[in-house]
Amino acid sequence: VGAGHRAGIEGYLRDPTTLPPMEDLVGQESGRGLPWKKAVGYAITVGFVGFFLLLALGGAGNAFLLRLFGAWFLINGVFAFAFAKVAGARWLSAGVGGAVAWLTSINPLLAPGWFTGYVELRSLTVNVADIGALNDLLADETRSATELVSAMLDVPLFRLIVVVAMTNVGSIVASFLFAAYVIPAMFGAEVGGVEDVGRLLVEGALNG
Repeated sequence: VGAGHRAGIEGYLRDPTTLPPMEDLVGQESGRGLPWKKAVGYAITVGFVGFFLLLALGGAGNAFLLRLFGAWFLINGVFAFAFAKVAGARWLSAGVGGAVAWLTSINPLLAPGWFTGYVELRSLTVNVADIGALNDLLADETRSATELVSAMLDVPLFRLIVVVAMTNVGSIVASFLFAAYVIPAMFGAEVGGVEDVGRLLVEGALNG
């Protein structure tokens, strides 16, 4: 039994009348209510697919759509991979995160960092002792901020968390740069700019 649970267990053993009712302990969640997170996730995914479909219906050529998708795949993959490597991920872990970043970036229920972390976890030994090690490091006031971060990254649990978070940050940054800079810079000559992308979407909706 963990040290954090010991006092509570001993208290219940001394005075069993304080135990909660059995139905509260074994009850199941009704599952009622709308799954808002799933609904939002599916809506964003459908919206992304619809974006390409409306562009096609609006007159955008197949070559343009393939280059647009290729740029989305490449930008997300490179940034997720690079951020994961900066965080200390292994090559395979970073590669997996980069490979799935294009897909996970359009669904908030998924994240490339989860995939990177899963592969990274196969090479790390994470246990409860890591929490104690982190607490000891944070309590050490003799270290500078740089030394503290460096020491914390040597703790497997903290390293895993940083790898997961940085992979996700890389994908988020890539998605923003793609919409704000990549589309106008790479495809502006073909569609006339971001405003003409909107025009193609409207025409696609009308044609559909």
